[in-house]
Amino acid sequence: MNDPSISLNTSDAVAIELHLRQCDERFYPRLSGRVDLGNYAKKLALFADRFEAWQKNRLVGLIAAYLNNPTSRQGFISSVSVCGDFERRGLASELMQKCIQLARDKDRNMLELEVSEIDKSKRAFYLKHGFALSGKGRSGFSRMELRLLNNEHTTRF
Repeated sequence: MNDPSISLNTSDAVAIELHLRQCDERFYPRLSGRVDLGNYAKKLALFADRFEAWQKNRLVGLIAAYLNNPTSRQGFISSVSVCGDFERRGLASELMQKCIQLARDKDRNMLELEVSEIDKSKRAFYLKHGFALSGKGRSGFSRMELRLLNNEHTTRF
């Protein structure tokens, strides 16, 4: 199998929703129990920067981040997901590196996200990428942040 191709903001709401449904059981608790996947996919398609991994016409990896708030230099990562048959290949790390770099390019000074306190593997993933626990987010979730100090690099897709 060929490696997936990486792109920025090429997905539409239909592809995002299909991907989220394929990954739903990988979220804890399930994403579909917290949001309407169709509406969430539309919101991501309209407002988020999307770092995508494609295998042919299938979206197999996605990080969606809001990096466009004009009144704040903070960004927020709303979703990180990789289809099960593409896990453990470094795909999420590659997408996260692209996300962090674009946040720097857009002069963000911090990235934030929320993760389930129970999901130890996702917390470890974020810690590996430099995020630190920063308090409580929504009920049952921990807030994590990454301070971005070096804004000199450029993004390459």
